[in-house]
Amino acid sequence: MKNKLLTLLLIISVLMVNISCDTNSASNSQNIKAYNTSLENWKHLKLISGASYVYEISRGSVFGFGGTTQITVKNDIVVSRTYESYSIYDENNTYLGYENRLIMSSYTENSETLGTNTEGAPPVTIDELYNTCLSEYLSVDPDTNTIIFNVNDFNIISDCYYVPDGCQDDCTFGITITNFKWLDH
Repeated sequence: MKNKLLTLLLIISVLMVNISCDTNSASNSQNIKAYNTSLENWKHLKLISGASYVYEISRGSVFGFGGTTQITVKNDIVVSRTYESYSIYDENNTYLGYENRLIMSSYTENSETLGTNTEGAPPVTIDELYNTCLSEYLSVDPDTNTIIFNVNDFNIISDCYYVPDGCQDDCTFGITITNFKWLDH
């Protein structure tokens, strides 16, 4: 009787692991499908709206610091990058909030100085972000990571990242676009 119970528990455990793995794989298949739909939509929107736009990539920490990079693209070429790092706490560890954040560093690059600073998101187009999303973030092992792909109101990429299973703080690896706007062409 005891052996039958142990065998039954072992079978249930194996089934639960398989169901868990299948769910992760299915979820990532949905991410890939959403990615492909969004990429096709992006290509179409670029044709009708032009290839000039501004977007922001933000990074934040649970410890109160973060950064925002604004990229300007005109006719499919990155022409400027602006960066700001900040803390929502002052030097006495008093909470300031985002609106009153303390600017730690900042810069603005134009077409001649583009890429000369190391902080912030790289100066790339949305097309390049789609490529990076697929090759670096949607391609990680879904059995050991939670993989996220989301789009904005235009059905353009807004989130493409993964979080390793079991990680507690500041474990997001990938892209988060917080603002996007078409420019007049």
